[in-house]
Amino acid sequence: MQLQNFPTTGAAHATAPYSPTLQPVRHQRHVCESSTLSDVMALLRFDGRTGTSAQGQAFRHQRVRSGQSVFAMGQPFNGLYVVRSGSLKSVVTHDDGNDNVISFHMKGDLLGCDGVYKKHYGCETVALTDSEVIRLPADEFFSPTRRCDDMEHMLYWAISREITREQASYTVSHAPRSEVRVARFLLQQSECFAAMGCSPRRFTLTMTRRDIGNYLSVTLETVSRALSLLNHLGIIEISNRDVTLLDADALRAYEG
Repeated sequence: MQLQNFPTTGAAHATAPYSPTLQPVRHQRHVCESSTLSDVMALLRFDGRTGTSAQGQAFRHQRVRSGQSVFAMGQPFNGLYVVRSGSLKSVVTHDDGNDNVISFHMKGDLLGCDGVYKKHYGCETVALTDSEVIRLPADEFFSPTRRCDDMEHMLYWAISREITREQASYTVSHAPRSEVRVARFLLQQSECFAAMGCSPRRFTLTMTRRDIGNYLSVTLETVSRALSLLNHLGIIEISNRDVTLLDADALRAYEG
């Protein structure tokens, strides 16, 4: 099941926001269909090539209902996951029981990278909407006897991209002023939608304002206040979770 997807060019760019709506899923992890390595590379937006040894490999899809997990914190590492559709968040639960949202994920993102090191996942990844992921089994890529080939090059590239994104996210969540964090978050979301080939100007936030606040280390009230102010200033237009960036340059320059 595909996302409702809108290109970033032409009339659709100006009028059609991204929507993550999927049909209801009956089971948490119903396995359906599969993707080739070429399909996975296209999802990751990796432009390298694979050798003939990779031909014929298939990677199964898993569908996950909204509110359910792809994997849990502490679960043994069994592979990486590529988001095929939907929207998800990664959460770390601390010893005191408090949760911390550390990232949000959409189509083409790679999940589970932190599991490679300690052989178990360091966070829980939960679906915000009905979603579909593709599992890349650990024994396919991380076997001690496996030679370094084009598939591994793809994973190295994708993992490096996720590290770069985490570094960029740090600057978003550590801006001096809370309102600036919200503005930078909207720009971050805009860039994510653009990377998927969707409109960077009109999109739907799939996460709650509470989750946004948790991610940015600010209160829910601060998120609401910042969004209302940006709306009042004519920089954005917001209705519930639907956002339109009216002046992206002003949003980039916003200092609170």
